[in-house]
Amino acid sequence: MQLSRRFVRATLALTSVALMAACTPREERYESVCQITRQDVVETDPQGKPELVDLELEWDPCPGDQFQVVRGGREFAQCIMKYHVGDYVPVHVLHEWDARGYYKWDLFQIGDCPRPIERTSEGSYEKSQECTERKAYGRPVGFSCSRKPFRQLVKVCPWMARD
Repeated sequence: MQLSRRFVRATLALTSVALMAACTPREERYESVCQITRQDVVETDPQGKPELVDLELEWDPCPGDQFQVVRGGREFAQCIMKYHVGDYVPVHVLHEWDARGYYKWDLFQIGDCPRPIERTSEGSYEKSQECTERKAYGRPVGFSCSRKPFRQLVKVCPWMARD
């Protein structure tokens, strides 16, 4: 029995798509806790209610200096006002593969406030570094910092892995 060329091509195409889907890195979700270190209302409506808010969060369990700045729209801004600078809040993290060839992460919920992730909007970013003191002749002379996620950081906070 001879198979038609069209059937063979269709089978190969479907197999290729299935293999590519199997090789595509998956997204992962994590839970952690952060401390709110800054909260700025960027825009308000005519009644003075927040329309746009920026939060700076410090990743409490993660070693080094790990900060996340997030921007959120009206619903998020009005919800997050119940939290204050210094509060520790649970966070939900989406860790996913970026088409540019590395992993990235973003927060989709802070406290009990959902935060839709807008992939093309500006205003949200992370600051990550580990600093060590430098000494000369036993005396501190400064420090040096690395912005790459180091092994201990990724072990404790796996969503910060880039590859």
